[in-house]
Amino acid sequence: MPGPELVDAAARARIRSSLDESLLVEAAAGTGKTSELVTRIVNVLATGAAEVGEILAVTFTEKAAGELKLRLREGLERARRAPDGDAASGAARSDGDAAS
Repeated sequence: MPGPELVDAAARARIRSSLDESLLVEAAAGTGKTSELVTRIVNVLATGAAEVGEILAVTFTEKAAGELKLRLREGLERARRAPDGDAASGAARSDGDAAS
């Protein structure tokens, strides 16, 4: 049974699916920014909206950049293994972690 809908559900959906625009995502630590960004990048690549060399993701600390790099590698691998090329479900974190 799914939990209650998040207050920012519309913003999260926009991050994941509005692939033809640049976005600035600002939120407190632990709110899921990294997870949403990984899903967005995987979706952008899967749909052909951009190539790897055309994507810019900026973080404010080296630790955050390292976490993003690790999670992106994991998300890309999950998407590659996802059945029927379902990149969005493959990119989603299976452990439900909302850390950013």
